[in-house]
Amino acid sequence: MASSTPLDSSVTQGLVAERKRRGVGGSQAATEVPVLSLRRYFEGTADGKAAVARDWDEACRKVGFVTVVDHGVPRDVIDACWEETTSFFDRPLAEKAAVPTSSDYPYGYIGMGMENLQASLDETSRNPGDIKEMFNICFGTAEPDPDKPAPRWPAQSVGMRRAWQAYDAALARLSEALYAVMALALGLREDWFADKVNRHRNVIRAINYPELRTPPLPGQVRASVHTDYGSLTILRLGGRYAGGLQAMGASGEWVDVAPRGQDCFVINLGDLMARWTNDRWLSTPHRVVNPPQALAATARRQSIAYFCNVNMDARVECIPTCEGGRAKYAPIAAGEWLMRKHAQTVAGQLCYAVEEGGGEGGGADAPCGEAARGVAEDDAGCSVSLCPESPQRPLRDGV
Repeated sequence: MASSTPLDSSVTQGLVAERKRRGVGGSQAATEVPVLSLRRYFEGTADGKAAVARDWDEACRKVGFVTVVDHGVPRDVIDACWEETTSFFDRPLAEKAAVPTSSDYPYGYIGMGMENLQASLDETSRNPGDIKEMFNICFGTAEPDPDKPAPRWPAQSVGMRRAWQAYDAALARLSEALYAVMALALGLREDWFADKVNRHRNVIRAINYPELRTPPLPGQVRASVHTDYGSLTILRLGGRYAGGLQAMGASGEWVDVAPRGQDCFVINLGDLMARWTNDRWLSTPHRVVNPPQALAATARRQSIAYFCNVNMDARVECIPTCEGGRAKYAPIAAGEWLMRKHAQTVAGQLCYAVEEGGGEGGGADAPCGEAARGVAEDDAGCSVSLCPESPQRPLRDGV
């Protein structure tokens, strides 16, 4: 149901105004995140696939979030990844930090307070860093990709590696089905996205939100308001306290996004997909708020985000069925888009103007730690090193 939380910052108000100016999301306030079963799609009938595609299209037009059930991912694969992730975050800090994010390896461990996601939307944001720690691994396909760094794992992580690799394989298959559903929903052939994701760099980002045994700093939350960068995110929620995730409705109301049972994924679209569909589908701002004070001391929260990224050289231009008389955005390579988002993030720029050849700004600014030495992490577990003399110029493709 919708939260009664008022507009909590100029960032939220600015997002509402900009979405209205662009005609994004309509005027109806969201009240809940829809639940979509994939059973009829996997049954393989034309009517069943069409029905799922229609429901997907409606959810992406109105909310940009959907809870998916009957997804086909084995429960034991999910549980094994979850348990190994919890065990990793239970390790001493020195062990977790032994695989740091860096200029030559834009994944690995990102510590508490190293990310202030609100800075991706408001260059004036000086909020403290978000109350979370993360570990990221980039998984690719069997296709050669010499520019993608090999995964680096923590010491003594045979079980974690095996569980994460199985999870990646299962969610990569799910993402293929979701791309097919999206193609049908957009009036395209079912395999339209296939050659645009066959050399993807999907990322698992595990996030630990610790118990809050001391009061947070003013303005400090578990994850400040932001949008995701890529095509779509497949999210698994849980822990002792699974609440806190909220999506922003068209009028600035905050809608609680809670898991529906033990066997579901929460899925949201990213900026790249919104751009691809000419804003037919929403990249919805979202956040993770702190737990109620009475629960804070025991409300550890964990999530595992699977960020689905298209090929770095995929040409992203307005899908013909989404043009609506005028394409808002110039064509761009997906890798170029992601690098632009990273650069805007680090520079603290706010770039939401819609104009010929323009785009949307966003990302995540990391105000301390490695970021202070020239490394910034995005919401998809990627980072880019910047030249100290020119913070807009990447030293290398770190996506």
